[in-house]
Amino acid sequence: MLDSLKIEGIINASSEVFITAHRNIDFDALGSILGMYYVANKIGKNVHVVIDDEDYSKEMKRALSTIKKLDIIPEKYNDIKDKIDNKSLLIVTDVNVGKRLQNIKLLDIKNKLVIDHHIETKDSIDTIYKYIDITSSSACEIVLKLINSLNIYIPSEIATIMLAGIYIDTNGFSLKTTKDTHESAVLLYQFGADTNESQYLLKQNFNEYKRIQKLVLSTEFYDNIAITIGDGKHLSTDLAKSSDILLRFNNIEASFTIAKLDDDIVGISARSLGNIDVADIMSKFNGGGHRTDAATQIKGCKISDIKEELIKYLGGLR
Repeated sequence: MLDSLKIEGIINASSEVFITAHRNIDFDALGSILGMYYVANKIGKNVHVVIDDEDYSKEMKRALSTIKKLDIIPEKYNDIKDKIDNKSLLIVTDVNVGKRLQNIKLLDIKNKLVIDHHIETKDSIDTIYKYIDITSSSACEIVLKLINSLNIYIPSEIATIMLAGIYIDTNGFSLKTTKDTHESAVLLYQFGADTNESQYLLKQNFNEYKRIQKLVLSTEFYDNIAITIGDGKHLSTDLAKSSDILLRFNNIEASFTIAKLDDDIVGISARSLGNIDVADIMSKFNGGGHRTDAATQIKGCKISDIKEELIKYLGGLR
């Protein structure tokens, strides 16, 4: 159970608060960061949002421009490193693995608090407190429980970004969605979340759309499982969106998209309706995630070998 009073106490005992998430920030990461910003700010702390990413989508640029109007100015590690002391607190959202942070040097901060919805691994961050709920749809959903419990107000602009984060992570409220997810959306509407603005945040780049469609069209079907192999390099988000789309087709219980993320790194994005545990399958490839949403990255292997191993393992499940 989320211990809101303990989190409040940890924040209250800190000197300054630094909040970050994973590299290649998405809307769930940004939304949960901003939610925690208002939690720490309400408690009376000086809060820093730390984002080291250099490149952003048009939609993410729009969101970042919006929060600057609220005087929330993201800073880079080099901007804040001299402000860190022994009582500083690092809050990490939407990730629990240190090597995926916006800047790994942030791990030098002694006191750490993690809020996440991804499965823990052996590389999870050591913390003074962590709340990881893999049944939650998103980090935004967890942060909203905290916001509601502590009776904290967030502006409509922040509510809109958080709504976009939940929408994307649930594939339009069709995956990993529970009563709590819908209650989170209701709370965001009460804060004034703007559905028209969220549509702008959710717009898709046409070239990205073509890449994903190309992936989907290369799909092979093995009974109730879809496997897609990408040609050339792709973004990890391409793989995730491809697997999300494949679950919409008749009789498909699980989907896997495999493609190069870099010259020597192959990614797999896996999705399931719940009857097949893709987190367990991805653990065989040193990955992890949820029963319905998992992934891994493999270095130094051929895509064809990974595909063959995956098919072999899936065959053993029958």
